Amino acid sequence: MGKVTEPRIRVAAVIVRDGQLLLIRHEKNAESYWLLPGGGVEFGETLVEALERELIEEAKLEIQVRNLLYLNDSIAPDGARHIVNLYFCATIEGGDPVLGDDPRTVELRFVGPDELEELLLYPNIKGDLLTGLRKGFPERACYLDVEWQD
Repeated sequence: MGKVTEPRIRVAAVIVRDGQLLLIRHEKNAESYWLLPGGGVEFGETLVEALERELIEEAKLEIQVRNLLYLNDSIAPDGARHIVNLYFCATIEGGDPVLGDDPRTVELRFVGPDELEELLLYPNIKGDLLTGLRKGFPERACYLDVEWQD
């Protein structure tokens, strides 16, 4: 496999219910970590279409995508991976959170601020998410700079 020469675009949903945030846990290469639900954008697909598709695939949820909250770059120190993350506020319009068929996804649930602080979250934007949960999410998108975590 050759070196990747262009960034991957990933969209993610920030879904809040009763002061808790919907997260999905992945297990890959003997590592367990949490993500906001979402995934990669396919060629010819809008950001909103990608996020709607990913939430159906990962969580069996129909969502309404709202405003863009955050964006950031995740760039590996060795330059092997570059991910552009876009985080959208979203609301559940149909369904109940249930894991999809991806064998890497092993848990899906709402977590509160205290628990969020303790979780391994990729990328590590816990501070911004905690502020959003406690004070309300920004009305305009914020660039969160470069975030990478091994």
